[in-house]
Amino acid sequence: MRTSRAIRRSSRRTWGPPLADVAAAPAARVAPGATAPLLAVRDLNAWYGESHVLHGVTFDVAAGEVVTLLGRNGAGKTTTLRSIMGIVPRREGKIAFEGREIGALASNRIAQLGIGYCPEERGIFSTLDVEENLLLPPVVRPGGLPVEQIFELFPNLKERLRSQGTKLSGGEQQMLAIGRILRTGARLLLLDEPTEGLAPVIVQQIGRTIAKLKAQGFTILLVEQNFRFAATVADRHYVVDHGRVVDMIPNADLDANMAKLHDYLGV
Repeated sequence: MRTSRAIRRSSRRTWGPPLADVAAAPAARVAPGATAPLLAVRDLNAWYGESHVLHGVTFDVAAGEVVTLLGRNGAGKTTTLRSIMGIVPRREGKIAFEGREIGALASNRIAQLGIGYCPEERGIFSTLDVEENLLLPPVVRPGGLPVEQIFELFPNLKERLRSQGTKLSGGEQQMLAIGRILRTGARLLLLDEPTEGLAPVIVQQIGRTIAKLKAQGFTILLVEQNFRFAATVADRHYVVDHGRVVDMIPNADLDANMAKLHDYLGV
């Protein structure tokens, strides 16, 4: 029987600037009597090389909400998530998390503040098994889910604990990618196309998991093209088109705006 390879960690921080740099980030201004959103994005612009991709993206996400970014392929949804995480090198505008400006911080600093990112490609390490992938990211703040609770959300992971990442199905890889960030203590989860290419039964499981995470106090910003799935989990929907937020539709008003949404999404 193969034993799991130990993952060695050092207690000495060897990467990034001192944590004091994060604490020194200036707080965003809030009008007297107003409640600051957990995430506030204002006039966000982003470029890949000379290509100007985002053109003044503006939106809010309140604590405890599930909010989707809807739009066609190439609209700028993924670039918005990558910009929030500090992965896009050239970006301008204001991004505030928990009232603090984070737009100038490096991606590792942003993660330490409590934002978890699950990319569309999932980022599973093929040479590591399920347990090693799950335990790899460091805990950045208190409040992360213990491994046993993650297994309750995704029983398949416990059954495949010794399987290599490349041996998992697409649905199991998506479960692992989400479970991995739940351990870290992140309270804002950025999920990029979590249902893309998955079987309907797995899509339903992802939906139930998002509902459970919301009930536990997680805040989720979700990129989706499948608005029918988004309607089952989200509180509000922002429509992104050609690098701009062009509309916001509360989930309760989705049916009344279906014709307009079809026009936005080209369906």
